[in-house]
Order: sequence, then C-alpha cells, then structure tokens
Amino acid sequence: MTKNEILDKVCNLYKKYGIKSITMDDAARHLGISKKTLYQHFSDKTELVKEAVINEVESKQKNMIIFNRQQTNAIEDILDYYKIQVKLILDYKPNFVYDLKKYYPEIYQTYIKIKRENIIKGTKHNLIKGIKEGLYRKNLDVDIISRLLLMRIEGMIHSGIFSTEELLSPVVFTEIFNYHLYGIVSGKGRKYFEQHKDKLTLK
Repeated sequence: MTKNEILDKVCNLYKKYGIKSITMDDAARHLGISKKTLYQHFSDKTELVKEAVINEVESKQKNMIIFNRQQTNAIEDILDYYKIQVKLILDYKPNFVYDLKKYYPEIYQTYIKIKRENIIKGTKHNLIKGIKEGLYRKNLDVDIISRLLLMRIEGMIHSGIFSTEELLSPVVFTEIFNYHLYGIVSGKGRKYFEQHKDKLTLK
C-alpha cells in the first residue's frame, strides 16, 4: 500500500467516524497494516492528520483542470465547476471539519487557506477566460467577483439556510447558477446562454 493510498483511506475514516475517535491503532487495523508500518510513514497522529487533510484538499485541486480546457468556453466551464461544488457539498462531513477545527486548529487553518486559494484561483481563471471570449462583461472586477463567489459557496454550506437536500436539488442549483451567470455575462454571453440553456443544466 502506497503512502497516498494510506492517506486516502485514512481521510475516509476521518470523514466517516470523525478525527478524534480514530487512533493510530484504529487506522492501522482498518487499513490492514501493522502499526509499525504506519509509523514508518508518519511520526504521530498529528502528522498523519496533517498529511491526510492536505492530500485531500489538494486532490480536489485536480478538478480545476476544467478551467484549462481548450474545447469549451467559460460558460460551459463554470457550469461544470458548479456541478463539482454540488458533489463537494454532498461529500461535506460536519464532524470531520468540527474535529479538525477544535483539535487541530493550525491544520484547519491550512486546510481552509488552500481551499479558498483554489476556489479563487479557478474563478479568476474562468472570469479572465470569459472576458477574453467576450462572454463576460469587460468591466468586471475579477478579484471582487472571485471573493464574492467564495463567500457564496461557504455561506451555502455553513449557514444552514438551505438544507443539503435543497442545495443538491436541480431547482436550487439552477437558480444559484443563473444568479451568478446573469451577473457577469455580456450581451454576447447572455445570448449564448439563452440559446444553449437547455443543455446548460444540472443532470
């Protein structure tokens, strides 16, 4: 079993049972390896938690490859990005985040920092691409819009205003997507969106 495989499996354990309740003994037992083998990779639980969490959040960065596609435009890219966010909402585990924040605050801050940087980076890339394509308004403030989207995503997940079921529903998804898109598209972008609206939906 490779180190990355260990990190993936351990992170899944943390999501399922919480971080606090999983000891190094528990992790080794669930992984089917010896505790000695586990300690060959990680000096203690704190190091294991840190590497598992960073590996988890950085693996999500791979989703940002959608912003580097050549065969799609910015509107199609941002739709796929929203679909990824729906999957992340489905994968969100409050106990995991609670334990991380309470028992490993420094690791939690690193986790949040990387997540936010990834979202802002991807959003900026999409906005710049859309402006170049003429699909988004030329006068957009890329920095402000990127942070507003980040705030909206975090608010949707943590505010409790919408239930998980609502956030995952096609109706709410469509309204959220439309709300963002109609705020940034140019005349050309609006026309494209209206012409392709049937296929630009959550499926």
